[in-house]
Amino acid sequence: MKKSLIILIIFFPVFKSCKNPEPNMIESFEFAVYDNEPMFVDEYLYQNENKNGIKLSANQTEWYLIDWNGNGIYSEIGIDYYGVKSPFKRRPILSLLKKTNKINHNEVTYSIDNKTDFRELNKTVFEPKNDISYISDFIPIELSDGNTVNSDIFKDYNKTVIYYWATWCAPCVKKLEQVELNSNKLALQKVNFIPIYYGCSYGDVIKLNEKKGLTFNPIEVSNRSAISYQLTGLPETYVFDSNGKLIAEHFDVE
Repeated sequence: MKKSLIILIIFFPVFKSCKNPEPNMIESFEFAVYDNEPMFVDEYLYQNENKNGIKLSANQTEWYLIDWNGNGIYSEIGIDYYGVKSPFKRRPILSLLKKTNKINHNEVTYSIDNKTDFRELNKTVFEPKNDISYISDFIPIELSDGNTVNSDIFKDYNKTVIYYWATWCAPCVKKLEQVELNSNKLALQKVNFIPIYYGCSYGDVIKLNEKKGLTFNPIEVSNRSAISYQLTGLPETYVFDSNGKLIAEHFDVE
């Protein structure tokens, strides 16, 4: 009896840490891959590969562990990835797994580490430059001129669309032209459309406005808020209801 008890104490922790994830925890995602690394800019240039991931959650925050080499293990440091995604994104944005890793959710920073097999969150000091960031509700948007877009933008509107764009992004410009043509319709529907540029110059925005006859106010997002809103590519759309709850990440004008 004494020998059996000793064996149980020794092997139970090993069994627990090696336990495979439940089947309903596993999700499959498609990533653009180059040189065995995920790519999040100009993804159309690269081949796509499917990778399995485990979805974990705590404190209303969700994160993923991605089995990058397909061996069924999701926590290999320097091989596998961890990441986050806002509710309507098709796949998480990733970073290579280290012993300690940071996650930003609604501008609160958490850490996950190998001591808990990356399955527990610990709140830590806010790191605004952490790229593994996402939002699930509106957070104030810091602009490059020091001003802030606050929650008062929701007043008197059914929907508010935050549209991140750039002058060099052809789909972005097309969308702005559509919004301009349908401005009266959007006003009747109580839709507040706020374009915020990123990755281009104020001078280029003014030239575009004059060329296309656009009348919106040119405002630029700060680098800090660009990270919080996961601006890895453009255009990027966030649609909020009148209470500031994120309800979509796509917006059709017509």
